Amino acid sequence: MKFYGFISNGSTAALIDPWGSVDWLPLPRFDSPSVFTRMLGGDEAGSFAIVPRGTFTASQAYEEGTNILRTTLTCEDGKLEIVDFLSIGRSELRRLVRSDVPFAVRLRPRFGYGLVSPAISTDGTGVLMRNPLGQEALLFTIGGHGKQGVLAEDPLSGVWHLPKGRYDIILRYVGDSRRDLTETAAAVQQEALQAERDIASEEEHRTYRRNVQYWRDTARSTYRGPYRDAVERSLLVLRGLTYRTTGALIAAPTTSLPELPHGTRQWDYRFSWVRDGAYSAEALLAAGDHVAARRFIEFMLECVDLQGKPFQAPFFHVDGTLIRGERDLDWLRGFLDSRPCREGNAATGQLQLDIEGDFLWVVYRYIQETGDDESLAAWWQMIKAMVGWVEENWQAKDASLWEFRGQDAQYTHSKLMCWVALRYGAELAERIGEKAYAERWQAAAAAVHQAIEQHGFDQAAGHYTQAFDDGGKLDAALLMLPLYGYCDATDKRFAATLTAIERELVHGHWVYRYASDMLGTAAFPFVLSTSHLARVHIRRGEPERARDLLEGLVQSATDLGLLGEHCDMESGSPRGNFPQAFSHLGIVLAAIELEAAKGGS
Repeated sequence: MKFYGFISNGSTAALIDPWGSVDWLPLPRFDSPSVFTRMLGGDEAGSFAIVPRGTFTASQAYEEGTNILRTTLTCEDGKLEIVDFLSIGRSELRRLVRSDVPFAVRLRPRFGYGLVSPAISTDGTGVLMRNPLGQEALLFTIGGHGKQGVLAEDPLSGVWHLPKGRYDIILRYVGDSRRDLTETAAAVQQEALQAERDIASEEEHRTYRRNVQYWRDTARSTYRGPYRDAVERSLLVLRGLTYRTTGALIAAPTTSLPELPHGTRQWDYRFSWVRDGAYSAEALLAAGDHVAARRFIEFMLECVDLQGKPFQAPFFHVDGTLIRGERDLDWLRGFLDSRPCREGNAATGQLQLDIEGDFLWVVYRYIQETGDDESLAAWWQMIKAMVGWVEENWQAKDASLWEFRGQDAQYTHSKLMCWVALRYGAELAERIGEKAYAERWQAAAAAVHQAIEQHGFDQAAGHYTQAFDDGGKLDAALLMLPLYGYCDATDKRFAATLTAIERELVHGHWVYRYASDMLGTAAFPFVLSTSHLARVHIRRGEPERARDLLEGLVQSATDLGLLGEHCDMESGSPRGNFPQAFSHLGIVLAAIELEAAKGGS
């Protein structure tokens, strides 16, 4: 299945269509307004294409071990290759072109999610494209083919016709001040001159080489099993969704890609969810990346409020500030005509009881893996605040991990994660010598366990339920009960729940997260739940079933190895925001646990 390619520099990310058009790029951060928004608004919303004359076929592949994308366009007289990357440490898109045929560059940025056309000027070094309504600009230049700077054409047209050759095409985002623009222009000029020297000596561009090496160093992991390629690509996605400045892990690099085409299920996922980030950090930790896991932990600890609920919201901007609601981008027609498109996310105001437990679980796993008791001591006051808040508030209703709107209830998974916070908070307290807290929290964990067994298990249905006393409804979050040590995967009550889930929510290797919600019937399966199901079967000593599930998941990825939040079972198309951290972290954890099970671990 062909879909968008994903590139990142740890500050922002771009999506590139199968024919090499940059159709999505927020600048300067993941959660900034986009300058290319064709993905959501069509041609008039801004894009950046490079195309040969006439008809052509296209193929794409990642440079091995990187988030750098190579697009090859083949026509009758030759081929055109585009190597795309976002420069590490710069707000800059680079497009390295090698072409056997004449081609055109079509650059049409639009600031503010496709709403604002740029004011354009040129000084001989490059084309300056200012946002007339904001303090920002883009600087565009082309180096190569014996020339430095942009080949002279009318910059207002946004089209440059170039002869065959090698080119280094640079688009840099800058602050709208004379000093910034002057310094950037000089830097781009020097880079263009260096590109000329590299091209003359037939060497690859040195900036390209350094970016390749950065990603290859980043992609290293301890996994050596049969799903190595899928695990490597998934880890590259997770690292590409990491905001390098703070260590924040975002859920996805896009907004408003719909769960259901032509519907209203589209949301902005370009933020750092406590839950999603904790799951991602656990996957990175399992792959041997202790540094990334620790950076996320410390980022989230900086967001802790010691006066009230430890995490004031379920998610944060990548700099740790709060998201203030959501707004509709009414001028965009939406991907596959799915409206409204949205900026921000109204779930920021929800009470979600599971997130402290999600976070404390990865803290617990980090301490287990590293023995870093010095950090545990430094983090203790925040940990104590989190577990203490859960102890006092676990009986409240909440919106659940599914972020139901207007459906607060006593959700069983939320109570499970309160149990996790108390149970493993007690272990951390014991480790640090705080025995009184350890005993108190163990007692509170036992009370939560009793409530789950009394109200979260339906005697008539014979299985655990989505919410307390709800008449036997199911959801896939119940698969997590043994994943956190609440019960054994072969426990009689859980086994009955597994049987019910596989009967009602599982279709082949796909798992629906639930049957319906406030917006109606769930249209497509939830990719992460397949990996949860595989991990359950590993714990049940059923590796063949787990392998079949994981194999189905891997085979359902796009031609570039990427997964969305959901998948259309009929067409194979990704649905929801893309690529999705949830889906890729699930592959990492399932593959690593399946390999570990071979050795009896």
